[in-house]
Amino acid sequence: MPFIIVVTVNELVRPTIKDKGFELRGVKAINTDEALTDRCTWYCYKETSSHCKVNHATFLKPYFKFIDPIYFGIIKSMHSGGNYQFMNIIFLVILIPLLIFVLMVRAIEMGYRIKALKKNL
Repeated sequence: MPFIIVVTVNELVRPTIKDKGFELRGVKAINTDEALTDRCTWYCYKETSSHCKVNHATFLKPYFKFIDPIYFGIIKSMHSGGNYQFMNIIFLVILIPLLIFVLMVRAIEMGYRIKALKKNL
């Protein structure tokens, strides 16, 4: 379900974007690769620390010490998998949404159990 929402929003926004898309190996992305200060682009992907964190994530600055090891750890582990793009899809498109779904189902089950326990009191 989360994947369907992401794809739907992505496709609904696509016609409104007027930028020349970034192209890699014949595949055209929605976003440009220009270094823009008002929003993230593919340039942020290449220059996370020197551009994106400085221009787009300033409100997160107090949390960088917690976020950076996780963020850069995920990227490093995907690079170590041999095929970064494939690992990216496995991790961010399949595993994380699956984890979110499982946790959501568990939370709903717990809610029903709590409701049943309150009813039995």
